[in-house]
Amino acid sequence: MSSSAADADLRYLVVDRTQFSDAAAQAEWSSKKLVWIPSEKDGFAPASIQEDRQDDYVVKLENGQNILVNKDDVQRMNPPKFSKVEDMAELTCLNEASVLHNLKDRYYSGLIYTYSGLFCVVINPYKRLPIYSEKVSDMYRGRKTHEVPPHVFAITDCAYRSMLQDREDQSILCTGESGAGKTENTKKVIQYLAYAAASPKQRAASHQHKSSFEGELENQLLQANPMLESFGNAKTIKNDNSSRFGKFVRINFDVSGFLAGANIESYLLEKARVIRQAQEERTFHVFYQLLKGADNQLKSALLLDDINSYQYLSSGDVPVAGIQDEEEFKALQQSMQVMGMSEDERMFVFKVVSAVLQFGNMKFTQEPRQDQATLPDDRIAQKLCHLAGIQVSEFTKGLLKPRLKVGRDFVNKAQTKEQVEFAGEALAKALYEKLFKWMVSRINKSLDRTRKQGHSFIGILDIAGFEIFKMNSFEQLCINYTNEKLQQLFNHTMFVIEQEEYKREGIDWKFIDFGLDLQPCIDLIEKNLGVFALVDEECLFPKATDKSFVEKLY
Repeated sequence: MSSSAADADLRYLVVDRTQFSDAAAQAEWSSKKLVWIPSEKDGFAPASIQEDRQDDYVVKLENGQNILVNKDDVQRMNPPKFSKVEDMAELTCLNEASVLHNLKDRYYSGLIYTYSGLFCVVINPYKRLPIYSEKVSDMYRGRKTHEVPPHVFAITDCAYRSMLQDREDQSILCTGESGAGKTENTKKVIQYLAYAAASPKQRAASHQHKSSFEGELENQLLQANPMLESFGNAKTIKNDNSSRFGKFVRINFDVSGFLAGANIESYLLEKARVIRQAQEERTFHVFYQLLKGADNQLKSALLLDDINSYQYLSSGDVPVAGIQDEEEFKALQQSMQVMGMSEDERMFVFKVVSAVLQFGNMKFTQEPRQDQATLPDDRIAQKLCHLAGIQVSEFTKGLLKPRLKVGRDFVNKAQTKEQVEFAGEALAKALYEKLFKWMVSRINKSLDRTRKQGHSFIGILDIAGFEIFKMNSFEQLCINYTNEKLQQLFNHTMFVIEQEEYKREGIDWKFIDFGLDLQPCIDLIEKNLGVFALVDEECLFPKATDKSFVEKLY
């Protein structure tokens, strides 16, 4: 695609390459002997070689200062004609400094997509860009990746065409740390597939009405995202809309390439976020959307109180820039309607959300020198049981004096205040997890098209991002561990197999094992005496504590 084709909307996709073909700039670059040197502030800084001293160079910085740098720390700089190059595999000098500089240069010019050989590197712009319209979608349909600017649509179209031509299932992996934009790009992949795989009649109707296909599979597939984000996303320190679960979206196509159905698998929901959050963080969005977006009639039916009165909302009402919970609640209700959820189903969901909040407001006491906790005021328990549709007497009895089987008989066991509070938290987490899984199952029921037999599928893996909090839950450990394993698989599949191909083709190449960097961390977690094995062992001991677990780790 020529640079002259770029209009106002496409300035975020293409760059005028004629500006980098200046012979004078090329001559100036050659005369200065420009290189990259390490910089504490910027990572790498440009400099020109002034003198060669055996193992060192004397280089001149942009501020005119001369410094001595070891030759091993110097990385070559590419000629000006490679500035803002679309595919970094084309760089003459392929090193860390040149890769980072090219990504930074393109990002500051509004170009967030860059190819690196087989991969598409995306840098989150943290703002909306006009590069996902139907006009842009049409530009990528049926085009090869080298014919159009880098874009997630190009990757998606390549997978779609490969599926049709090769009759093989395809997968797209979105990976990166928390806040990198994995979920947003996953939504764009689904958006493109829903548009590209729609029938010509549906696509024409979309152009005429400027909207998606109301009630059709394509629209339901797109509307599944607001529901999943409401119940599975939350504000963290690094990301205002962080996915606190992983998902694998399987989109089925018939033999003609039209959508035939879809299925979503979820895993590793960070349910510990339901009961407590770090400072300036939020629990899942749906709690705030319901408390701030519900009208008075709905609040009365759900027995909702002020947002700052719930113990499970650790920081109370935490506002998020760019997110209006009231509007998001309307979008959630609309999504539920598009997915075909009845009024009773929607009320059931909101009752469970309200019931989960009530768990944290129950106050238990314990008399001195007694092992039995009590619930002096059961008004909160009555609210909870009304929402859950269970008897308050049986519920409180199950918490305070659970029934255990000893031999052939059943006995009621006394519970301390700490044990009862722990049981309440466990019930709240389990109840919310059950609700989330039910929501995913309900979405799959709407997306299931049994009358159409899926011939092939494209899978999109959107894994929860690697993140380290001040307080890390077991779920976050599992998320980080999964990221390490996934990265190792990614490295092996894309790098090791590629290098084996070089060997078969007779290319002179020194083999690099990219998987070794991750193996020590993985072994620390999964080996026989690793973290997971020690957690399992501690769970078998009735008197195990956090302290005893930590002592085993060290």
